[in-house]
Amino acid sequence: MKRALPLLLIALFSLLFLSASYPPYRKTEIEIAIEEETPVRVTLRTPVSHAMRAERAGGYLALYDRLREDYEPKDALNYLAVGLGDYLSAECERRRIDPLDATLEWTHHLSSPFIYYEARSGREICLSDAGRAVARAMDKDNGARARLCLREVPPDVTTDERKAETQEMSRYSTDFRTSGESRRHNLALAAAAISGVVLASGETFSFNETVGDRTADRGFREANIVVNGEFVKGIGGGVCQVSTTLYNAALLAGLEIVSAAAHSRPVSYVPYSRDCTVSSAIDFRFRNDSDAPVYLAAEVKGNTLTFAIFGKPKAGNRRLESEVVEEIPFRALFAGGKQVADPANATLVSEGRTGVRSRLYLIREENGEVVRTLIRENLYPPKDAVYREEVSDGEDRAISRLHQRGDPI
Repeated sequence: MKRALPLLLIALFSLLFLSASYPPYRKTEIEIAIEEETPVRVTLRTPVSHAMRAERAGGYLALYDRLREDYEPKDALNYLAVGLGDYLSAECERRRIDPLDATLEWTHHLSSPFIYYEARSGREICLSDAGRAVARAMDKDNGARARLCLREVPPDVTTDERKAETQEMSRYSTDFRTSGESRRHNLALAAAAISGVVLASGETFSFNETVGDRTADRGFREANIVVNGEFVKGIGGGVCQVSTTLYNAALLAGLEIVSAAAHSRPVSYVPYSRDCTVSSAIDFRFRNDSDAPVYLAAEVKGNTLTFAIFGKPKAGNRRLESEVVEEIPFRALFAGGKQVADPANATLVSEGRTGVRSRLYLIREENGEVVRTLIRENLYPPKDAVYREEVSDGEDRAISRLHQRGDPI
């Protein structure tokens, strides 16, 4: 026990000597230069234990790379020197400029539908790379310069990318020069409700939801509508030309048609099977099945209604082709349903109309290949001509006397 005491005292004095010989921190002077800025001289204080670990690892750079396997750059740098990670992180953040993505303004106009605002690149100093540069400088005996480089940060969306996703996909026009003032008014009102609509990728357009109820309270007027194959007066006459024009534009854009119905009789403003009727019970719907937004724009100019669809064009060129499969003759009948043997001896009350069975095809051309797809087949029924049977003067007088007596005829 007496021999152990001197050994213990010797060990204690050795520890005191070593602690006096080795201060708790090692100081390193380095210059940090950032691009064209004036270099800044920085004094780094490294705990002795950390400095010894760096020596065992093969240097500060080797130790930093090892620390980065488990820690963020800021924490790894704070381990190398007191406050180094906090200092470099703040300096990098102070010089960071975020990039700006390209944006656009949707004007709804067919001639100049979009105004583009240019993208701008940002800049930053990569903290991880900055840490390696400083750690490498710390390995120099007398200190050295650590050069930190600003790097360009590109925007996520460029102006060219914005323009590529807002090209004209299709355009279709119809004429309404024979329309009356009320029909023109309804047509313009419905077109204005649609112009400016933007459909996100996967979103479905509904004509009835977009235009709303066609009522007098909402500004719609009375004009001709088709009911059971005949023209009658009704509120909102003319909106079917709007749905038809948009239907053709959607087909030419290659968009997915969800629901579209034909009229009960042909219309004058489009070929057979290219019409699209709407009512409170019948909707026209199509889906944006592209991978970018779709923009709808309408224009009423002079006697022409035009719809244009903008977005990311699908591959290939498209056109529509109507085909008459069969013409169905109408019959000549008296009001009671009897066949008219000789129309020359009868008076025409209501003209007949030939029926038509027709088909609509979408023709798509790409790289010399032509694909012809049947879109739909329609039957526009014939309308019988109605005649009144001619009677002699004697028969007219007899009929008149029966009327006077009140006898049924």
